[in-house]
Amino acid sequence: MNPHHRVSLTGFDELARGGGGAAVVAELTAGQRSRHMLLLRALIDHASAHPEVPGPLPAPHEAWELLVRAERRNPQSVARLLLHPQVGAWLGRCLRRLRGVAEEAETGDGVSLWLESGYLHTVAASAALLAGIGFRIAVGVRDGGVALPALGFVDLTGCGTTVAEIRAEDAGGRAVRAGSRVVPLPSDLTRDAPGWHPLRRLRGEHPDHPCSPYLDDLDPYRDFLRPSAPERLGEAEARRWQEDFRAAWRLVAGQREVDPAGVAGCLLSVVPVRYPTRTEPFSATSPEAYGCVLLNLPPDPTTFAASLIHEAQHIKLSALLDLVPLIRGGTEEIHYAPWRADPRPLRGLLHGVYAFLGVTGFWQARRQAGPDDGATPTAHFEFALRRVQTAHGLRTLRAHAELTPLGDRFLRGIEARLATWLPEPVPEGPLRAAEDLDLDHRLLHRLHHLRPDPDRTARWARAWRQGGSPPGVLPATVLSASRTAVAARPALVRLRLRDPEGFALLREKAREHAFDGAGDPPKADLDWAAGDSGAALDGYRDRLAAHPDDLPAWSGLALTLPAGRAKEALLASPELVLAVHRALRDPAGAGPDPVALAHWIGTRR
Repeated sequence: MNPHHRVSLTGFDELARGGGGAAVVAELTAGQRSRHMLLLRALIDHASAHPEVPGPLPAPHEAWELLVRAERRNPQSVARLLLHPQVGAWLGRCLRRLRGVAEEAETGDGVSLWLESGYLHTVAASAALLAGIGFRIAVGVRDGGVALPALGFVDLTGCGTTVAEIRAEDAGGRAVRAGSRVVPLPSDLTRDAPGWHPLRRLRGEHPDHPCSPYLDDLDPYRDFLRPSAPERLGEAEARRWQEDFRAAWRLVAGQREVDPAGVAGCLLSVVPVRYPTRTEPFSATSPEAYGCVLLNLPPDPTTFAASLIHEAQHIKLSALLDLVPLIRGGTEEIHYAPWRADPRPLRGLLHGVYAFLGVTGFWQARRQAGPDDGATPTAHFEFALRRVQTAHGLRTLRAHAELTPLGDRFLRGIEARLATWLPEPVPEGPLRAAEDLDLDHRLLHRLHHLRPDPDRTARWARAWRQGGSPPGVLPATVLSASRTAVAARPALVRLRLRDPEGFALLREKAREHAFDGAGDPPKADLDWAAGDSGAALDGYRDRLAAHPDDLPAWSGLALTLPAGRAKEALLASPELVLAVHRALRDPAGAGPDPVALAHWIGTRR
């Protein structure tokens, strides 16, 4: 372990401009390796002193001694193992439990502390197998078997025991025994064998920038949001992931706006998840699981590629922040985030700015491709939307973040890169769609999270009831994060740009009232996405008459009203129009006409 880690200024400036090649990513990776080593040593110390550990397993120091033996034989393999993202996710979670500071979700899933800390023994076993040394160690049985980090899963279904023994002879024979069940381990641990399921790899082929992360569907800590039992992908599904990853990686490796070598260097593990999403595909990273990306299978290779770049940016920035402080103070303040439904702290805002800087670059590269290779309306739209979102986030950071000197240098690098893209021309249709959705997002944020002063709001409601003029002073507002409704409009705009025929069929189905359930897109949103503002306006008014707290309908109303005082009021202070409307509703929930109320508020002088 290197006692001192530094990032060169050259590498720092590469990162600040949204890039970062293989050399600077190697510097970040070295820092993460040392971080894992420090956490591992701390975990062993805490586990050795904890009354619930080791349970039926050997003492933690025995696993540590096996790790040391393996490291002496094959230091490179053991170093890669300790950097494995799932080891990092386990280290953070288990240390919090050992120290008594775990969140409720980390203690209420039924995994005993001795079994959770016993993942250490499987790490040691993996290290010994990789090093090719003889050993014997007891490990916990979990979810019907034993997960060997970075290697695979031993299926011990029906063994009836909570502890198994892994044994390897110097001559090469090795097996896992649990009760009367014995599973021999194959000489090639990358191949299937009876009772043995190896971790698969995705293969992104490119002569200069290959990429081969694990496709992890086995490790209990692969989903860092919650421990998960193995969920082996079927062969057909695994092939689909491989085919889509290969196509996506071709797009990543072929562009030069974000260094593909750096992206490849920090993508260590892709974890398939099946989280429901109504708008954009789900993807996530964690600072504790360096190199791991959780991902719903994206709908097409281009979206897949954009997701990989987005998450690689998060991975790089998380590792950089472990080495270099960029923001000091005020990190818990929450602010508007142009790409999220909920407000975000400043650190989260910095992450979003950096991730979408990379995504903007990716879409700029797609715009520059030939018509047969990606220069589509979708590429123009995504470029225009992501650049304006990044610009909004940068302005908030400049206004509110207390930056270190290096933090200021980092933001100046981002600003310089973005400045080259802001004047780029975009065709009118995609540009207008991006501007409308940016406005829609800001309106929804205000409707969800800004709360006007209740006493001043009541004064406005009294003035309406009495038939007077609106008060001259707007109520002060406070930012209060709340649950958010998901608008269908972004997904519908993307569908119209990507698949006009499919969008037209969907709209025709809505006109024929052929939808079956609540998950179907509202007709007003389809009309808006199609550019039929008149029909959309009627639809939003009908929705508000039936459901006056339908916030996406309030925002849709603002978008579709013709120019005038009602539109001006809804665009300038949608939260006030909503708050006054709520104050004026009768016990049955009926209130004044939203357009008339907005027009009245718009007459304020």
